[in-house]
Amino acid sequence: MRWFHKPFFLAVALVLACGSAGAEDEAAKPSSKKGDRKKDEKKDEKKDDKKSKPEPAVAKGPPKLTVPVPPGHDAKGLVIPYRDEKGMMQMRFTMDVGSRTDEEHLAMKKLLIETFDAAGNPEMAIELPESKLNLATRVISTDSGVVIKRSDFELAGTTMEFNTLTRAGRLGGKVRMLIYNLENEINPTEEPTPREK
Repeated sequence: MRWFHKPFFLAVALVLACGSAGAEDEAAKPSSKKGDRKKDEKKDEKKDDKKSKPEPAVAKGPPKLTVPVPPGHDAKGLVIPYRDEKGMMQMRFTMDVGSRTDEEHLAMKKLLIETFDAAGNPEMAIELPESKLNLATRVISTDSGVVIKRSDFELAGTTMEFNTLTRAGRLGGKVRMLIYNLENEINPTEEPTPREK
């Protein structure tokens, strides 16, 4: 049986070698038409151009928040609605004075942030006497005090950072929390019933 395997594998190797040599000969042959050769060269150049050009970087994160205040100017009684991609109101910023300090920041005085739930109902109110909004990161920061009010609690602190995208924040300084209707939240322990003898 060995004599059968050797010629068979030699024949397969010979066919494969001839096929690859024929392909090389076809590639080496000049094109019969000059126009075809030029088209092939242009295609190769386009492929090389596509490979060499770096693709533009995809911007990560949300686009910069736009505010209708040019840098170096103030706006009194400014109200900025903050909607999601479906157009639902998520937050509303109401401030006495909004000052655009530069391209990236908006300084705000007597700011009231109202947040809304998925149904559009008022959820929470955040009061800041002075704060700054980074338009690129959409983070509001303050070191002059903050009061956060909801129907079931009130939270106050000296410093705050609030990410308007994630609705996550961090309080610092003298933090104080007042919880309303706490007795409704705590279940009184049931007294054990006396055993029958």
